[in-house]
Amino acid sequence: MQVSVIPTLVEMSFGSVSRQRTHTLRVRPATLDLSTTSRLDDLVREAVETPLAPDVALVRLEQIRATRTSYPYPADIAAYALAAAALAPVLGGGWREIVAATVAGACVGGIAVALRQTARTGPIVAPVAAIVASFCAAGAAHLGLGASTAVVAPAALVTLLPGMTLAIGVRELATEHLQSGTANTASALAQLLGLVFGVEIGRSIALTWFGPLREAAPHTTLTAPHILAAIVAGVAFTVSLNARLRDAVLMCSATALALVADHLSSALVGEAAGTVGAAFAVGVFGTVTASLLRRSPLVLLVPGVLMLVPGSSSFNSALQLLTHQAGAGLAALDTFVTALSVAYGLMIATFVLPSRFMPTER
Repeated sequence: MQVSVIPTLVEMSFGSVSRQRTHTLRVRPATLDLSTTSRLDDLVREAVETPLAPDVALVRLEQIRATRTSYPYPADIAAYALAAAALAPVLGGGWREIVAATVAGACVGGIAVALRQTARTGPIVAPVAAIVASFCAAGAAHLGLGASTAVVAPAALVTLLPGMTLAIGVRELATEHLQSGTANTASALAQLLGLVFGVEIGRSIALTWFGPLREAAPHTTLTAPHILAAIVAGVAFTVSLNARLRDAVLMCSATALALVADHLSSALVGEAAGTVGAAFAVGVFGTVTASLLRRSPLVLLVPGVLMLVPGSSSFNSALQLLTHQAGAGLAALDTFVTALSVAYGLMIATFVLPSRFMPTER
């Protein structure tokens, strides 16, 4: 039996080459569910260490499929609002941006929860949420709050940014896994462009209704409140990424580490190299900690990468492209340089660690 798997296709071939029969399954990648991933990893580890009979393993697998972790809708919406509020100061905002981002994040969460229920409405989540976030940010500024729309909109949308998907896609392309790399990269870029499109539409509506707005310059110096905000973001990601509550401490540790490592690395070696260093730190921490605790490293890597996001860098770069701002060509390059920095940082972490920390060696 031979199996080939890429994000949108599974091909299974049975028999010898001369009499081989091939079956093709088209699949749609599901939304990230860290709880289900962790439970699958636990089942695989148990099957390897204490061999399970095939029928028992299949029953356990069906139980995992049938009992997916899900939080109540109010908790999901609150998690989006909390993540936006926590990320506003990380992106350089003050209390005004925190208030506006909380409202915009709650609106984004309501849209995401409502539209993600079916595959038919899933593709429009990003643009619709971005329209609402951009309009809410401009509306808050127009009402006299004085919040920067350049901080509020990305903070409200950061949970929807495809940072991990883009980093994985670029990593697969760099390691010559071209089919899966192309699929992941194209998927991430499609979602990113949907967000950018939505932000520009929301901004156009707000500009027509409210007139031009003055933008406050964000301040991104690392302080203790920023680290606390990163920890709060980890709590929000625990819910929005469907992780188990017992994993909240690990996820908060990863978000705080990513933020501190990014600022320290950028101060030492510059912004571009600093992203590589921060991704390297997240990769080492996630892989080693997961190995010692016998857990899935994704529980640590995903929230860490969300704090590094080809997040605000890629988002703002793509926005410059769409609005024809100066330096748009360099902005496009910056998007992929940031993604490459995260991907190569994670890859370097796997190369320098001893083999005993690698999941395939356990």
